[in-house]
Amino acid sequence: MPKKPSDVDIWIDREKKNEHIRQALENASTYFDHNDVMDVHTLEAVYAKESSFGDSLRTRGIINAAGEFHFDKVTAERYGLNVSKENDQRFDIDYASIAAARYLKDIDYGFSKETILTAKVRTAPVADLVEREKFDLAAYNAGPTPIAKAQQLAQKAGKNPAIWDDVKTFLKAAGVKADKIIEIRNYVPKTLKYQAEFAKKSPADAKAKDRKIVKPKIQCTKGHWITKNHHHIFICE
Repeated sequence: MPKKPSDVDIWIDREKKNEHIRQALENASTYFDHNDVMDVHTLEAVYAKESSFGDSLRTRGIINAAGEFHFDKVTAERYGLNVSKENDQRFDIDYASIAAARYLKDIDYGFSKETILTAKVRTAPVADLVEREKFDLAAYNAGPTPIAKAQQLAQKAGKNPAIWDDVKTFLKAAGVKADKIIEIRNYVPKTLKYQAEFAKKSPADAKAKDRKIVKPKIQCTKGHWITKNHHHIFICE
């Protein structure tokens, strides 16, 4: 009896049929560098975990998380994406994947050293790159501030603020709601598992991050969307 394909197998098959997805993710990965453990397979894994490779996009123009990488409106606009019902670039794989890579890179930098996030909250440095990636993914899902709060509480309790297994037990004390704690604790290992499987099976080039970034062409603000081969395209009017 043939082995049932995994979710990653299905997503890779989609990626092979629509090379634009792979090209967009490879291009976005150029925001990482050779010192980062993150590469195109990280973006594949986050894309898979956030929207199941574009199957769960939600509604254009909403304030809450939506689009290819499930950015909320505030974060999307912080990274230069237009968010409106008429033109929501969170639904454009080229723009959204670049924003996701930039956000992950900024998060990673914030946890690489002590970084002031608010008047009372600052990150604790995580020197180990593999361990820091866990913090990066948790912060992508929940935002850096609650993760940094949990680090501070862990440190006060005599735990290691640079070890995710120590810090994640303080999410409740940091004010994270119970259902969100479950989500974060699932998000990190699940995304890492996806990443490892993508790294073994995906045709996407992990060395693509060494290329020069190609910025998407400026998109017009008036038009309409069409969907073709799981790729969302904005048609200018």
